[in-house]
Amino acid sequence: MEVVTLSRDEYLESVQKLSHFENLKFLKNALDLWDNYYSWEKFPPLALKVNNRHVTYLFYNISKNNKYLTINNILTPFKYRRNGYAYKLLKYLFSSVKPNKIERCKLYSVNNSIKFYNKLGLRYWGVTKELLYYSDFKMPEDIKEIEEINYESSTDEFNDLELQDIHNKLKDNANSFDEKEILIHEDCLKLMKTRFKFDDLSDEIKKRDLK
Repeated sequence: MEVVTLSRDEYLESVQKLSHFENLKFLKNALDLWDNYYSWEKFPPLALKVNNRHVTYLFYNISKNNKYLTINNILTPFKYRRNGYAYKLLKYLFSSVKPNKIERCKLYSVNNSIKFYNKLGLRYWGVTKELLYYSDFKMPEDIKEIEEINYESSTDEFNDLELQDIHNKLKDNANSFDEKEILIHEDCLKLMKTRFKFDDLSDEIKKRDLK
């Protein structure tokens, strides 16, 4: 078992045999994102390699000022799931970026990943118009610290500009969802329970008299 980086060509070669619709949708979204907004050379995606096969893919980037590690996409194809591969790859990522002294981590979770991120201990500040659940928390020294960090997190961690930026991403709060998306969102809320913190975010926006 090892972690490797992938060039664009290596990535395309690696995923060409995957056929499940959700896998293909993820793979295309990740490809488009990196082609249009990020650098394959500066932030090559990671892959966990087991028995000479790539079993999990992870796309991430680090902000210019080293404030944020952003986990953009992580996928374990269906046939390799339930082996803890995503956890192992995330653990490697957090360990490998330590020298950067990054302040915070943020990620956007698709609905199918909520159970996984719940187990890690994440809290979610809200949902975007694209049905992605947003997390933003202090950078852990180790993946095992995520639960405690998120449990202790609060809106006090953000200055006015940061808080406003987060709220702008999430303020629609499912109001523009169609019927199918509403059903998906309601199922996610049942899974997240008190982990969904949009009300806290909105209350802080009102408290600071921000718009």
